[in-house]
Amino acid sequence: MGTCDGRRDRKAGDVIPNDVAAGHDGSGDPLLDVTRLTPSAAVTSAQAAGAVRASFRLSGELDRLPGETDDNFLLRASGEKRYVVKFAHLRADPRVISAQVRVLKHIESVAGELPVPRVVPAVDGQPWTVVADGPLRGRVVHVITYLDGQLLRAVPTSVGLRYRLGVTLAELGRALREFDDDDPVLRRPLLWDLCQLAQLRPLIAERPKTVDTSRLDEQLSRLVAEVAPRLAAQRTQLVHNDFSPDHVLADARSVRGIIDFGDVTVTALVNDVAIAAAYQLSPEPDLLGPALDLISGYYATTPLTTAELDLLPDLIGARILARIVISEWRAARFGENRAYILRNTPRAWDHLGRLQATSSAPAPASPTATPPSGWSTAYPTATSSSAPPARTAAP
Repeated sequence: MGTCDGRRDRKAGDVIPNDVAAGHDGSGDPLLDVTRLTPSAAVTSAQAAGAVRASFRLSGELDRLPGETDDNFLLRASGEKRYVVKFAHLRADPRVISAQVRVLKHIESVAGELPVPRVVPAVDGQPWTVVADGPLRGRVVHVITYLDGQLLRAVPTSVGLRYRLGVTLAELGRALREFDDDDPVLRRPLLWDLCQLAQLRPLIAERPKTVDTSRLDEQLSRLVAEVAPRLAAQRTQLVHNDFSPDHVLADARSVRGIIDFGDVTVTALVNDVAIAAAYQLSPEPDLLGPALDLISGYYATTPLTTAELDLLPDLIGARILARIVISEWRAARFGENRAYILRNTPRAWDHLGRLQATSSAPAPASPTATPPSGWSTAYPTATSSSAPPARTAAP
């Protein structure tokens, strides 16, 4: 493991290829997360069917699935077999796709009990391929198995399920810790990486000069000035980086699937916990209580350091801020996908406001978990304690 700034992670003499550092399109901008900031021609069902038949010898009924940058399809093949077909963004770096499928195959080999999709090889035996002919020529495509289950966002959560989410995320982290992370694309420019918060500045600068914009700008400036230096000193490893209700399948008691490894990256380990916790905030007065259930499960499996625990409140806020800034920026440019892009933004604004308001609110008791040290000063609504997240008994 290294640190979040990445400088100690690389061996002396290592060089990131220019087209990775500058963006696969050759833009020369080292901060450009090119697949999110540029449009890509949509893939039609007919085009997808032809490409999948030629490249994977698979056929059947295709239904479009939502996605932020990729063109995704559910393929219902013969014998009730179902697959997810993913056509990468037109300007995606093939090495990023290669890393994603290698990660899935790695998890299958070292932690086969984890509920992640399996990679379906192309006709040449490779885990992904490039469409050779036709209107999609040059598009990178890969196929994975389809996992049954409801998205977590549609499942009412309980203390026990949230605790289990934390345990599962920690188990996934353990599996990813063994992955060879020397590939430079796993440290690529990525807007959703909390170690790269400064990338959000140009996006905020383009917003109308409103009260909301000022709030976002002030919060980002504080995070970059005060939190980023502390975060840069924390341990890093390969993480999922998007353990959200849209990427987890579950039932009332257990995690049934972990999907969408598109944001997998080497970053601070604590970022993975903060991202997952940011989606477990409560609509009730005890805003952070449900998040503490998840953190408790993670901590029981992979203990966090005092420094990591103390960073969690600000990192949860950082993820919420990133959701607002990135989603609203993209929605303004990609109107055809606006509803999908902004599906969670109103809730994010509510959470951001309530997190900021906690700095002067009284501190109610938390009935389910004890918050980490440092939370009592950052967010007094969490129960004051010097102990790490803990339970009297695991659910």
